[in-house]
Order: sequence, then C-alpha cells, then structure tokens
Amino acid sequence: MKSMTNGAAHDTNFSRASLGVLAHLSATSGLPTWVLARTTGGINHAIAVVDPSGTIRNHQQVTPDIGTHAASRLTAPIHLPNGDAFGELIGFGNAATSQTIIDETRREATAFAIVLGALAGSERTLAAERRAAEQRVTESVPGAADPLTSLATRQDWEQRLRRDEHYCDEFGESAAAIVVELNDLKRSNELHGHQAGDDQLRAAGRMVRTILGDHHFGARLSGDRIGVLMVGMSEAEVSQIELAMRHAFAEADISINIGLSRRHHETGLEGAVAEAEDHLEEAHTTRYAPTTDLTEVSALEQAIELGAITAYFQPIVDLRTGAVVAIEALARWQTRDGVREPDQFLKLVQQAGLLGALFDRILDDGLMHLAEFRHIVPNLVLTVNFEFDTKMDNTLLASVKAMLDKHKVPADALSIELGERQTFELPSAIRAELVAVADLGVQLVLDDFGTGFASLETLTSLPISGVKLDRRFTSQVVNGDREPVVVKAMIAMATEAGLSVIAEGIETQLQCDRLVRLGCRLGQGYLFALPQPADSLSTVLSAPLVSTF
Repeated sequence: MKSMTNGAAHDTNFSRASLGVLAHLSATSGLPTWVLARTTGGINHAIAVVDPSGTIRNHQQVTPDIGTHAASRLTAPIHLPNGDAFGELIGFGNAATSQTIIDETRREATAFAIVLGALAGSERTLAAERRAAEQRVTESVPGAADPLTSLATRQDWEQRLRRDEHYCDEFGESAAAIVVELNDLKRSNELHGHQAGDDQLRAAGRMVRTILGDHHFGARLSGDRIGVLMVGMSEAEVSQIELAMRHAFAEADISINIGLSRRHHETGLEGAVAEAEDHLEEAHTTRYAPTTDLTEVSALEQAIELGAITAYFQPIVDLRTGAVVAIEALARWQTRDGVREPDQFLKLVQQAGLLGALFDRILDDGLMHLAEFRHIVPNLVLTVNFEFDTKMDNTLLASVKAMLDKHKVPADALSIELGERQTFELPSAIRAELVAVADLGVQLVLDDFGTGFASLETLTSLPISGVKLDRRFTSQVVNGDREPVVVKAMIAMATEAGLSVIAEGIETQLQCDRLVRLGCRLGQGYLFALPQPADSLSTVLSAPLVSTF
C-alpha cells in the first residue's frame, strides 16, 4: 500500500489521523483507493491519499468527480465544528462491491469524517492562536521587532514563511502575500533628512499593524518594503485587506506600490512572494516610464484606423507531413522607414490603452485573408495573439462575434493565443469573456507554455484547447540527455490532458525530427517560413513545407 507524499514531513495529529483513517478504509472496505480532498479557491486538491497503484499523490490537483468511472465509489463530507465545509473522503475501486458493504463503509467513513472535521477544527484553531501569540511577542518583547515599524524582522519573516507553507501544504489552506513598497522613502531621506524617512516608516508600521490585527503577519523586508502573509482568506477578504491598505496610505499622503499574489500549490508561499515582488517591479517600471509622446500616440492611432498596421502571417505545420494547418497573424507597422515589428511599438500601444484596438485590427485583417486562404486549404485555422488592458472600448466577445459574422468564417477556424504570464491572476471579467468566446467554438491556446507563470489552475479554470511550447524548450531538444526528457514530459502531459501541442521557434531540421520523436505534432519557425504579407502566402500554402517521415 502506497501513501504518496511530496517529501514534506507530516507531524500533526491531523496528518497522522488522516493517513491512518485512509489506510484503514483501504484495507477493510473493498475500496482500495481513498482520498481526502479539499476545495480551496475553486480548485480541488488531495491533501491525503492512500492509493495502492501510486497514481494519485498528496497535494495533487484532482477533479470533483474523481473515481466516478470506477465500479464502486462513495463519499463522506467533512465539516468543521462550526458547520463550515472542509472537504470530503472519497473511496473507490474497480471491483464490484455489494450494496451492503458500501452502506457499512459509508457509515464508517461518515463517523471518521466527523472525527477528522473536529480534529481539523481544533488544529486550525491552535495554529491561529499560535500565530496570534507570535505576533504579540513581536510587539511586546524588547528587541524582537523591527525598531522603526514595530513589525517582524526579515529573519522572522523567513521562519514564518516556512511554517505557514507547511501548514498550508498540510491542510490545503489558501494563502496570499502582499508586498508594499514606499515609493518616496529614499527621496524623503535625501530632501528632509533621515528623521523624515523614519517617521514615514513608523506611520507605515502603525497602519499595517492596525489593518492586520493579530490575524495576519507583517514584517519589514528591506529598507522600503513591508511584507504581509495572510492564511485562510477568501479572495474577497484578501482584496479587502489590499483596499484598506491603499486607502490608509492615501489618507496619510504616503505614496506606495502594492504587489499581491495568492499562493498556488505548485509554487507555494515563496512563489507567491516572488510573484508579488514581480508585480512591484512592473509597477515601478510603469511609474518611472517616460511620458508618452502624444505625437507618437496620434500616429499610432491613425496607423490602426487607416490600416498602416496590418497582419503578416507565419505558417504552423504538421511536422509529420509538412502540411500547413494554421497561420499566426502578427502585427506589422508599415512606415516610411520600413516595416516595424511589435517590439518597436507594442509598449506604446499598451501605454496608450490601444491593445484592444490593435487586437481588433489584426483580427479583422487576419479573418479577411483567412476567408481567401481557405479556398486553398479548406480547414485552415487563424491564430491571433490577445493581450488585454483596462482601457478596451469593445469587449472581446463582441469583437470576435462581429468579425466572424463580417467575414463569414466559422468560429472553429479561429484560435486565440493567451500569453502564459497574463493568465496569472486573470481578472474575472476577462476570464468570463474568454469562456464565452470559447463557448462559440473558438480555440484558446496558452502561449509560452512552460516559462513558469501559469499553473495547473489556468489549464483547468479556462477552456484551454492547446499549448505552445516556448522556444527555449525547442532549442533544448538537441542538448544533452536531461533537456529532451523534460520536453518529452511536457508534451506527454499536455497530450494526456487532450491538448494540442505546438512547438515554436523551430530553426533546424534536427530540432524538427527530435520534436516528432518526442510526440509533438505541430510546429512553426524559420525552418518553414518567415512571417510574411498575405500576397506571398498563397505559394506557401500550396505545397508541404517539410516532411520528416
């Protein structure tokens, strides 16, 4: 019998009791596989598992209907003493089990669920009290806190981070991290002396302590940064804390940037802190970016409206046959000085709030030509990159529906690529738009797959139909022994999940051959064709570009 863990030492009564209960039920019920699953943030996770086959592991994401295809299955809900739902015990097996045994096992599992719920409630309460006690010690013991903010020190932060991660890992608990940066602390010190900066830090510490109370943990991470850890909070509660901080600092006339990220099982609390700090860096870059040149913005608006920005197309091919199966539409700006690629104007598009207008322009141009190209390749698909901002005049759904109707192109002939990074903490309004677009039949593809920002939540919370391997993985397939194994595992995982896999950045025949042998069916890159205008693409579509088999 296997109890699969991720290497973490489980030393609480709840952990030992959970595994003991699952092992007992597995040995006595006729249902060999038992999972204690918990739902946090809309995602189900197995926080304890006994699975003789070793297929299911602790802390693995599982579907709510896990085991429904087995011959026998039962569930027993787990509630905390206050009545709140905590999770459920799920048992199943492929052997047929009599109804009498199922009923007896359900009664036993229900009794165990009551005990586990009480134990979880008790240990959660103890953990909360322990965190509050630590906070009181920090505030009351001389020398225990940072002398200016009266928050915990960086050393205490590191220790608390490890303890809270262990707790979240064990209980499947939700958590979030906030990093606050005081924007003008250094300048205040330079202009008014260090006393002014010290006063600002004292005020910041008071505000953070007041907002957090003894329920959450705050620490001074560096000279101008304060970190906050929040455990067991809903998304709404985390947002309320962030809003309260923004309001309090604004009232005190202290300029700040805030980075916020929620814990994901794959990266843990350290990943959440790193993501929050990344958000800070992005905000810092935006804050100190040069003022947008209004003349350039005007020229950009005219280029979009008058069609100076058009779609170039790069084929996506079946690596086995060389047949073109799709084309990616890429924005190009035709100027007097030549053709400008996106890296020369996309930043300006974003700063001017024109991402939505640019998407509409490329979608319109791409679908117009797709209708023509499908006379050569009847089932050809167009793929368009989508990035969002807060200034989009038209909704995504409305734009897509209007353009498909205008060019009389079926929805399944369109694929929208989403950058992996921007799907992290995707705004709910954009998420709803994407789901609605997918309901039309449009395919959603996750671009830059494997670069480290997307989690399994992205692949399960959005109707993703395919992934695009980042070009760095394409280059690795011909390097050493370990790299191809990693790429093969990524391809296998995506394929097993029913997703199409496209490798981008293919530049050599050797890369192409290796990718085919690793199980990748689709690809694009300079080996096949450069991005090119529509009038030269007809020749490309007429014959296979490469054939490896």
